[in-house]
Amino acid sequence: MNIGFISLGCAKNRVDTEIMMALVQKSQHKLVNDLEKAELVIINTCGFINDAKEEAIDHIISTGHLKEQGKLRYIIAAGCLAQRYGRELMDEMPELDGVIGVSAYHGIIDVIDQIAEGKTPALIEPAPAEFIEKGERVLSTPPGYAYLKITEGCNNRCSYCAIPMIRGQLRSNPEPEILKEVESLAKKGIKELVILGQDTAVYGQDLGVSNGLPSLLKQINRIGGIEWIRLMYLHPAHINQEVIETIAADNKILPYMDIPVQHASTSVLKRMNRGHDFDSLYSLLNKLKTEIKDLVLRTTVMTGFPGETERDFTELTDFVTSIRFDWLGCFAYSAEDDTAAALMPDQIPDEVKQARMEQILKIQKKITREKNIRRLERTLPILITGQKSKNLYTGRGYFQAPEVDGITIVKTPQKLVKGEFAKVTLKGIRLYDMIGELAKEES
Repeated sequence: MNIGFISLGCAKNRVDTEIMMALVQKSQHKLVNDLEKAELVIINTCGFINDAKEEAIDHIISTGHLKEQGKLRYIIAAGCLAQRYGRELMDEMPELDGVIGVSAYHGIIDVIDQIAEGKTPALIEPAPAEFIEKGERVLSTPPGYAYLKITEGCNNRCSYCAIPMIRGQLRSNPEPEILKEVESLAKKGIKELVILGQDTAVYGQDLGVSNGLPSLLKQINRIGGIEWIRLMYLHPAHINQEVIETIAADNKILPYMDIPVQHASTSVLKRMNRGHDFDSLYSLLNKLKTEIKDLVLRTTVMTGFPGETERDFTELTDFVTSIRFDWLGCFAYSAEDDTAAALMPDQIPDEVKQARMEQILKIQKKITREKNIRRLERTLPILITGQKSKNLYTGRGYFQAPEVDGITIVKTPQKLVKGEFAKVTLKGIRLYDMIGELAKEES
């Protein structure tokens, strides 16, 4: 059977999709990129917030139209939404022929085969005690970079978050397993590793390893072929001095940190159960900027958390204005089933959440533009990942994480190799993107 995939949500989900793609590729079935050629489509869903749930349901419905047109036979829902609401989805969405949860996707071939036999399987299992989210992958990222998931699950218990209920407790992939995967990726020509987990800063904690992340990074740093190591999803309460010193060292680890702070008001942070207050957060971020040269900071914040007052929101806007993150994502609070925050009093009206989110994004848009203006005339290595036309390429600098930040557009009559670096002089700005020209010594 021809099998196609749609991967929604975060990059962590994409890694799971890539593992399922490899399982299909090794089976008697055929992996196809064009959904028009697929007989069965697997939609790997996200279920983190309402917008993500709606996106997943919309994709299931729109893909279902292909069944109505006779272009597709079967649809499977996988991922977080399937894990949490699998049986409900099967009952309420006639488009679906089966569901498979996040803890069972290694059984995807069995599910496909059961569907081919006329069954409607719902394979939902409890979260495992150990890290099972590994295996061969069919890389779906552009040339030159790959995601590397080092942890799964989370112990933080933020009051708004359903992830521990969906994906379970923290589970770290043992260091030897990760290093083996990194060596394999390096042999495939991967130059940049993007390190992922629900909270990468606590890597190894469940294995009884102290300072697991710095130790792992130092080992990855020694592997030939890898030139950039990028850290995502670092909880601010878990960033210690050794993590800072490891990033600050003259090595392959980029001076780029994604630190989702969620808010700045101490009262809101306490209700969120974030494990830190405004003072410790502000002190940490200024310490990072002092100790790590050319540091680029990305964060995520939330507006409209239950009980967020105008004063709380002003603290957040003042914080964003003061810290001046290079990149910032903002989303309106979404009440998730069975979370503590969903039961809190003083829920904020949707229109207030939205207005506050738009205000934050307006502030950040100006800051990001000013940051990019300061990068003009700098000559930096750019990882070339795509080509728009004969003389126009796309890539990223160290200050741009894939899929969430801007890109660098490179103008040159020279042929550039996708998946390789080119020295580029930054000459202009287009919205959140940079425009550059091949550096003179490279021309």
